[in-house]
Amino acid sequence: MGWRWAAILAALGALAAAPAQAADPATIMGKWIERLPDGRGMVTELAPDSITYYAVDQAGKPLGGPTKTTATYKDLGGDLVGVQFPGAAASGVMFARTGPDSLTMDFPGMGAHNLVRLGR
Repeated sequence: MGWRWAAILAALGALAAAPAQAADPATIMGKWIERLPDGRGMVTELAPDSITYYAVDQAGKPLGGPTKTTATYKDLGGDLVGVQFPGAAASGVMFARTGPDSLTMDFPGMGAHNLVRLGR
């Protein structure tokens, strides 16, 4: 296991052990998109108590209804924010700010996804 995965697992462990109080996730709140090689994309909207996501076509038109999931955010220090999904055993995701309008979303075991901010 590489250092990156070890850091992710350690951060998720700290997140699971932390109280269920959300840190200020204001730096990542908003609508983000992962652009896929074929021009389609996946939109992720981060709100203080939830994450909503849906696929879009090449023109940005939704391909189906959104999925909304309750989420709890935690500041992991630096540019890292951890997200825990209540009721899900040891699952979560990490977001790392890579620029003012870019994030890397990392699902343990599923890899990283680069997102850019949609609108302001």
